[in-house]
Parts: sequence; structure tokens; C-alpha cells
Amino acid sequence: MKKIIAGIGFELTGALMLCCSSLIASLGMENTTEWHTELGRYWQTVSNMGLFPVLIIGAVLLTTGVIFSLWGVFSKSDK
Repeated sequence: MKKIIAGIGFELTGALMLCCSSLIASLGMENTTEWHTELGRYWQTVSNMGLFPVLIIGAVLLTTGVIFSLWGVFSKSDK
């Protein structure tokens, strides 16, 4: 049960980090006037604002949360 609760916490934290950083980057796109054509306007904004670490950590937390939840669901009970 502890793994499931920990997994849900990780999932919520990761999802919030991904959603909030994506929202911040989307709102900041208006201020991006020049961008690298290979990267695209959105990813150039993410790069300019330094949001890559936040996106990576959020994705790792979300993945870890899913793994913890699945591990907790499919593991044997200690009782």
C-alpha cells in the first residue's frame, strides 16, 4: 500500500511539473521573436527560459510514480 501511495504522490508531482512548465513556456512564446528553425518556436522558448531540467525531472517523476504504483498493485501483500 505504501508503494501505491508513494507512486500517486510521484505521479501528481511529475504531472504538475510538466503541466505548469508547459503552460509557462506557452505563455512566454509571445516574447520569443527569433528562434532556431530546427528547434521550433516552442522549444526555443523552453530553452530560453531554462525549463528543460524542469521538464526532464517532471517526466522522471511521472515515470517513477507509474512504476511504483504498478509495483505496489502487483506485489504480494506482506500479511
